[in-house]
Amino acid sequence: MKTKVRQLQAIVVSFVFVIGLVIATVIPAGATYTQVQVEGWNVMSISIDYPDGTTRNVSAGEFTVSLFDDTLGWGDSQSAFCVDLNSGISNTTYNIDSLLQPAPVSIAWLMDTYSPTSTTVAGATVQSSIWASLYGDQFTLNGPTDVEELYDIYMDELGSASATINTGYLLNNYSVVNMGGVQNILVQSSSSAPVPEPTTMLLLGTGLLGLAGVRRKKMR
Repeated sequence: MKTKVRQLQAIVVSFVFVIGLVIATVIPAGATYTQVQVEGWNVMSISIDYPDGTTRNVSAGEFTVSLFDDTLGWGDSQSAFCVDLNSGISNTTYNIDSLLQPAPVSIAWLMDTYSPTSTTVAGATVQSSIWASLYGDQFTLNGPTDVEELYDIYMDELGSASATINTGYLLNNYSVVNMGGVQNILVQSSSSAPVPEPTTMLLLGTGLLGLAGVRRKKMR
């Protein structure tokens, strides 16, 4: 009877090890994003006063992108916002230089709180708030009125929430995609616990089998 129990234990341990090794081989330990595809836009024109006294009209709003992982391929569409105030971007595919994680907490909070946006005005307001958080006095929103009114509300709420913001959550879930020479963008990139590498699983499985062997010796 004891022999059968020991044999069953050895089979179970070996099975768990093999399954774990297969999973570790198939699922990557961490995403390796190499491309970003800009898919669609929902933007409007806003007016900005620059520190040099000039006024410019720029497009602001929410758009959609997907990220390409070398192992998993193209991901689902997700919302994104611009980070740079003076760089452009178009509907095309760009190479990713790096995924800068974490994103600044203030702009991550704005996106997490208000995105996806329900209207074009709301999207332009979130974008304006992101620029204001990053550029400070170098950014002054000058219209249109409906964006200005909502912008004041969003910025007030950001200031009120600053003491209670869940920093850890935001740092783990939002990143800036650095594309080098073109517009960098803010995206959601939820982090997860890394899957053990095959070597790690091999060591773990060997250890379990070793423990099973020690247990057999003791039982004898």
